[in-house]
Amino acid sequence: MRFFRQIGDLNGWKRFGFEVAIIVIGLGITLIAQDLISNANRARATREAIDAVEVDLVQLYLHSSERLAVEPCRREQVRALADRIERSNGYWTAEIPESINRNADTLVLPRVLRSPRRPWSDATWRALLASDAAIDMDRQRFIQISAAFSSAQSFRERQDAAFDLAGELSHLAISGPFDAAQRREAYATLSRLASMEGIMTIHAQQARDAIMALDFQNEQRFVRFTSATQQGDVADFIANTVATYGTCVDTTQFQPFIDDLNATTGMNVTLPPQSAAP
Repeated sequence: MRFFRQIGDLNGWKRFGFEVAIIVIGLGITLIAQDLISNANRARATREAIDAVEVDLVQLYLHSSERLAVEPCRREQVRALADRIERSNGYWTAEIPESINRNADTLVLPRVLRSPRRPWSDATWRALLASDAAIDMDRQRFIQISAAFSSAQSFRERQDAAFDLAGELSHLAISGPFDAAQRREAYATLSRLASMEGIMTIHAQQARDAIMALDFQNEQRFVRFTSATQQGDVADFIANTVATYGTCVDTTQFQPFIDDLNATTGMNVTLPPQSAAP
């Protein structure tokens, strides 16, 4: 009480100075509080942005594993078609394995080659780069994630081009006369496609290597695969891949993904038996 009586006795410049000091202290406390709140909000926004990125990385993890799994089948398809083009003698007999166009009704017309076409999305990563979240990321972690999405972008760009190029071979789905000029043209197109697809496989390997080296922090990153209605999705996805491409599918390429899925979620997903292929 004596302290407050002394304050009440202040007058003139002393009282003015005391009131100014109180205001300055109050403003300082307010600014510190606002800074703490702002930092907390930014940290939360950064965490949420990175969590979303990790969910997309898991999807890329599955897609890159699929690409590597069907690589033996892709090579087998290309070699078989190249051999038939070389041996054709004035007439082309269309022979397309039924599985190549299985579950591809949206394409309407048959194709003679098939490889996975997936949405290698980097939307969450681009959104993070456009925000302040990237500034707060650990440098090494930023480099690792950036490498994965850079490979994904390169894959996606070639994937669209390869899909269009494969369409130029659709005339091989029809039997008919096939002269030397047509044979050379078809072989050249197939060669270009094979080279492009080979580079895509390299990008898929690079993307998966970067993802597997990453220290994930989001324990909910497998959210797309853990709901009650989706627990069979991964096993079905792999089984459908085998059913489409055949026993040439190297299902062991999915094992790292499955191991991570099971360890993180407590699920017990297993590789389907090779006998799942028709």
